[in-house]
Amino acid sequence: MAADRTWMYRQPRVWETFLSGVNGFLAQAEADMRDRGVPTMCCPCVDCLDQKKFGQRDNIFHHLITRGFKENYTCWNQHGEEGLNEVEEGCLNKGESRHHAEALNEGEMSAY
Repeated sequence: MAADRTWMYRQPRVWETFLSGVNGFLAQAEADMRDRGVPTMCCPCVDCLDQKKFGQRDNIFHHLITRGFKENYTCWNQHGEEGLNEVEEGCLNKGESRHHAEALNEGEMSAY
């Protein structure tokens, strides 16, 4: 069963459950960054949309506290989790990329 992440989208964001959740998210994001051996992690705030990367957790913490998480990011697939979120505009995660590639290959084959 997936973790309950309703805390990510409740208002106001500056309360104990949200702060605890953000710190848990950042701990997972930092662990994923170390596991992958990369110096930065994506920021999932509503403005950065996992497109901007930071090496310091403080930058992402500040963004999430002031701006909040991007819409429907309950599966942290850009931060070490496997799975899919609801449709994310302009972003294919691992599972969607694989499905997209298979669909393209099938379409290309049927064209011959």
